[in-house]
Amino acid sequence: AVVSTQSTWEDHLKFFYKTIIMNDHEEHLYEHLVNDIVRVITETLERSDKVHIAVSGGSSILGVYKYLVAHSSRNPLPWDKVHIWQVDERCEVAHANARDLKTFLLDDIPEIPVSQVHFMPISENGCGDVAAFQEEFTAANPKRKFNYIILGLGSDGHTASLFPDSKTISESADFKHVEVNTSISPKRLTVTFDLINRSDWVSILVTGSGKRDVIRGIQQGKGFPVSKVANAQLTWFIDEILL
Repeated sequence: AVVSTQSTWEDHLKFFYKTIIMNDHEEHLYEHLVNDIVRVITETLERSDKVHIAVSGGSSILGVYKYLVAHSSRNPLPWDKVHIWQVDERCEVAHANARDLKTFLLDDIPEIPVSQVHFMPISENGCGDVAAFQEEFTAANPKRKFNYIILGLGSDGHTASLFPDSKTISESADFKHVEVNTSISPKRLTVTFDLINRSDWVSILVTGSGKRDVIRGIQQGKGFPVSKVANAQLTWFIDEILL
């Protein structure tokens, strides 16, 4: 489904399988994405007793949290059946994605059971054990897949904490401890591309003018880490400022 008046953009939807493009305000992207999350929660609970949702770090996800909190206050969701997972984590407590997840989502939706929020293991000593987190994931989610995963996109084409030229320090079946070329928390924990691509639904949220070059590069067929996302139910949520 394409929401756009940009016919030139529609000519380049080879990789952008389904694209939602908003041309008035990026906050409407958050609203559309939250509606998509609600749809998947509802549909999944028609055939299962649990829903597994994974959320990325970074700044763009904060808008999603804001609209999810607002939606939940108006139309309460069955949070007792929802498990929330991290897509990636920075292994420095001061810069941890978990802080935003707690502050902007969990603190405002107390109905989400603490036992069903799965934080990647970090401490003052750095990254925790991916093997232990793999055990937690498999125990809570025997099918080992997410029903919905929200990804972002970096200006270098990375998604999750899967950067160009990242170095794998350790890994399990579905998670990695990596070292990446960035000044903020170079050691990270992240999901793998295999896990991303097994998800029922994948969304990639892209906002901010700094992403224009990487979007243009993807459009032109250049290879970036995000190009390894290969899921038939992938939807891009893109701010028109990037076109």
